[in-house]
Amino acid sequence: MAESSEEAQTRSWSQNLAEALDSGSDLEMDRGFTQEDDFSPQHRAKIWKIALNVSGKGDSLSNWDGVLDLPEQTLIHNRSQQLIGQLGVSEEERGDAEADVEAIITFYCKSRNVTFSTDLSFPHLLKPLLGLSLPRSDLYNCFYALMNKYIPRDCVPKGRPFHLFRLLLQYHEPELCSFLDTKKITPDSYAISWLGSLFSSHCLPNVTQTLWDHYFQQTDPFLVFFLMLVILVNAKESILTQEADGKEDIIKMLEDSPSLLESEDIEDLFSLAMYYQTKTPLSLRKMNQNLFGSSLVALKEEEMDLSQALCLPVSVPEILQANQLQQDGVRFFVVDCRPAEQYNSGHLSTAFHLDSDLVSGVSNLLTPNS
Repeated sequence: MAESSEEAQTRSWSQNLAEALDSGSDLEMDRGFTQEDDFSPQHRAKIWKIALNVSGKGDSLSNWDGVLDLPEQTLIHNRSQQLIGQLGVSEEERGDAEADVEAIITFYCKSRNVTFSTDLSFPHLLKPLLGLSLPRSDLYNCFYALMNKYIPRDCVPKGRPFHLFRLLLQYHEPELCSFLDTKKITPDSYAISWLGSLFSSHCLPNVTQTLWDHYFQQTDPFLVFFLMLVILVNAKESILTQEADGKEDIIKMLEDSPSLLESEDIEDLFSLAMYYQTKTPLSLRKMNQNLFGSSLVALKEEEMDLSQALCLPVSVPEILQANQLQQDGVRFFVVDCRPAEQYNSGHLSTAFHLDSDLVSGVSNLLTPNS
């Protein structure tokens, strides 16, 4: 007898996953699955390796001499010990686990010419992977894939991703952005570990795993910016009431915000993030594609300096398309600041004219001794 639709819907997520994996299905084919049950580390390891495209990949460390001799080796060693200590690994397994972490971080730094520092969240990024009991070769391959696909380049203090996030916050929440600007609180001061670890630095391990399950299913690295946005929006009321608090106290509160997340919150978190994404100009993604990908490819020098941008940049083609289609998506209020002669020679039908020469004249009148 054919299986009824009701019976089909009650099949467990883990059963569907196991069948998909056995049949060689990729993650795109598995998107329709609904996670109804907690599943084993073995199943999670399989699905994450598929998502990160490292299933069946060889041992990248096989030709490495294993020498641990970086100038910052002591720091790497101490951070590795600290990480394994936090995970409560048994005494019998502690030595091997610490060696795996130190070897992976050291090899990555050597092969990518990276100087390890306390600003880098490599240990936090490894934390959820260590819960899957992967062999060292798979552990490195997953870590490398995460760095390459999901961690934005220039994820350092005053880096491009944080300037982009501030513009995104300003676009959706100008009041909150203005408050933080007034306090001279920049996104890198509270979100560098969020972005560098995909929130594992502050979320409980089970919360991080649930978050990554959803994140890998979406296969969209830019979604992290909208997850960060939702976390700030949810904390907006608490933030704005801290007018009298010191800068460092506010930063600490912001930095710890993801720690309030529970596994049950993740689905709503992603729903809200995807909602904000639909209400954001596509230019954010198209004009910043180089943020993700190999660290061996330099950021283009001609890319706009976002630290100097007054607002979120939007491409001319996107504005023209929105003007023509009048769709339900992102709508733009266009202020055309060209001189009247140029404006009269041709402009968008929905554009509002504000002559820049007139604005300049008013500014001069308001300037002392002008």
